[in-house]
Amino acid sequence: MLVRGFRLTDKLSNAFLKLAVWLVSGFMQQVTDLREAGQTTMVNLYQSVTGATEVVMRGGRKAYDATGTRQRGLMVQRATMVAVDRESKVTVVEDPLVTQNRTLSVFAVVLMISLIAVVIWSTSRNNDNGNIGNSRVFVPLPQQTGNATVVLLPSATPTLTPVPQPLNWRGTLVFSVRENGQDDIFALQRGSSQPLRLTDHLSDDRDPAWSPDGRTVAFVSRRDGPWDLYTLDVITKQVTRLTFTPGFEGSPSFSPDGAFIAYESYQDNDLNIYIVAVDGSGGCPCRVTNNPGPDYEPDWMPNVDGKGGRWIAYTSWRGGQQDIYAISLDNPSDQAAINVTNTRDIDESYAAWSPDGRAIAYSGVFDGIEGSFYRQIQWAQDFSGGTPGPEVSIGRGRMPAWNPIDGSSLFYVAPRRSNYWQILAAQTGSFGGGGDLTLINGEVSDLDWTPYEPQFTGLTATYPPLYTEREERGSDGLYGLASLPGVTTTDAFLNTRVDDSFNALRVKIYEVAGWDVLAQLDDAFWRNSRRPEPGQDPYNWHYAGRAFSMQRNLISQGNPTPIVVVREDREVGTFWRVYVRVDDKYQNGVLGEPLRSVPWDFDSRTSGDIDAYENGGKLMDAVPTGYYVDFTELAADYGWLPIEAGRTWRRNFADILFWDFVKTDDIVWQTAMGELYTQSEVEQFINFLNGGPSVEPTAIPAATEVVADTPEPERSPTPLPPDAQ
Repeated sequence: MLVRGFRLTDKLSNAFLKLAVWLVSGFMQQVTDLREAGQTTMVNLYQSVTGATEVVMRGGRKAYDATGTRQRGLMVQRATMVAVDRESKVTVVEDPLVTQNRTLSVFAVVLMISLIAVVIWSTSRNNDNGNIGNSRVFVPLPQQTGNATVVLLPSATPTLTPVPQPLNWRGTLVFSVRENGQDDIFALQRGSSQPLRLTDHLSDDRDPAWSPDGRTVAFVSRRDGPWDLYTLDVITKQVTRLTFTPGFEGSPSFSPDGAFIAYESYQDNDLNIYIVAVDGSGGCPCRVTNNPGPDYEPDWMPNVDGKGGRWIAYTSWRGGQQDIYAISLDNPSDQAAINVTNTRDIDESYAAWSPDGRAIAYSGVFDGIEGSFYRQIQWAQDFSGGTPGPEVSIGRGRMPAWNPIDGSSLFYVAPRRSNYWQILAAQTGSFGGGGDLTLINGEVSDLDWTPYEPQFTGLTATYPPLYTEREERGSDGLYGLASLPGVTTTDAFLNTRVDDSFNALRVKIYEVAGWDVLAQLDDAFWRNSRRPEPGQDPYNWHYAGRAFSMQRNLISQGNPTPIVVVREDREVGTFWRVYVRVDDKYQNGVLGEPLRSVPWDFDSRTSGDIDAYENGGKLMDAVPTGYYVDFTELAADYGWLPIEAGRTWRRNFADILFWDFVKTDDIVWQTAMGELYTQSEVEQFINFLNGGPSVEPTAIPAATEVVADTPEPERSPTPLPPDAQ
């Protein structure tokens, strides 16, 4: 007992010593992270511990790369986890006190975690009502005190809301917001937390970029058919079309004198950087890059002391990796382009020049974590070439935009709860963020910041809903199952609370892809007599009529295949993004847009490649050509979300699950089951899933069956598929 007491005392001493060292060396540097953790630790502690445990049980595949850059380590240090190679451990004979000592060790660890939580909690300041976590401590400029403002979009012309000091940023932000299945352009003026709507067309408008004089916004839209370039006078609201090509154009960026625009264009099955004169003169469009594979998202260098302005930064897929490059307009050679990032296994994008032209900010995805960074460029005296410096972390988020006045700070965006996105501020050279600018209910992207503050008003837009869910109950008070007209699958039914959104999604994907993707499914509703495939979660949403499975074999049919799948590793788990290839008769730019990511090749598992076999596949050799539609994004517009791949997806194809989409409406599975079955039936079924006796198969109750009509398209004149009318 004395020995155990001594060991406990020793472990506690070590724990307190480590805690003291951590407080001294890390607290001041990570004050922002501690602030945020103090607000969320008590809510998310359980989820964090279980998530970390799950990752360790997966074999430590998310181990932190110790040879990575120190700056990137600042961003990911909260998400890093130590991989444990269980098979390498040597079995030893343990003394009789081992079990008890382990218990004491666990107690010591729990105590240390509790102490850290108390320290973090105590650093949060009480508000006037005595509540914890509503007040925030920020470093200076730019920032905002208090909670971020929630902005509902799309909205009528808003009333300007004064933002209290010390948020003292100058200029005007412009960005696009995707909400209710629609991309539109908004601007945020100084002194307001409410964005003003700049476009209200029924077609998508996105990729905004300020002109040097701060009066005009260039953007892309398909309001006249294919994606083309347009300019918008923010004061008069006059829209001018710049390009008239049948192919795809996107991501405009003005030259420093405002006379030209660099942009991405898909011509001859290749995505490259082009330049066009704003007034239509100059013999352009002119092609800048010629490298095979996508070159896209250009950003034009500012004019530095009358010498700059002759370089364009962009994203490129070359050499089998996605990096940020810079190319000189005086020597527009792909071979002479500078690889700014040159990092393997890390995907960078969204390059943005600093106002002095001596640094490039960008987004990067590292081990499933997305962050914003920048690198200084050591230029030659005549700007004929340059050498990138080390990477500096800004914060966790994407699409950074520099302060155009002095480059001392940046704005960037990050997803928050549900469909809310937040615009955040950070100071150069300081990780974490200088404050929250605003919170918006929609996906925010393509930030651009001008030092000017033009006076303009916002537009009013009222779009019809994407669908209306007609929820119907039977005589027994339960929700029924609605049939899916024109859909071929076993038991083509869905819960009446979600069938209308599915039907509307089916119509939409037909309109934008040119073929009826969801006319045939692998699965919809599962009766309670069916068991999941080996390795799958038994508590499956198909049983609740809230899931559908698209045809999984579409990834292997024909050449090119009707769908491709992009792997998306997140902090915990692997997800998939499904892209649908546009019908051949629309492969002229009328529908869809080119891919910018390399899909995952599942067939390579059986090619004889050992690494591909062990990893469940590998990246394709190149980005497929042609026009595609982001099915995952469209499905999310209608509330249908992808699910995480199972733990065994690398060796068990049934666990990949890229084909499954669910609509939970934020309710738990057992509650969803209670929408279709009585409480006793749900309990019997759960007992059956846990190894209990079989249950009698429940037929689809005729009393609660509801036949739903396929909704007519509300926002497009495109006709329905013949079998869906």
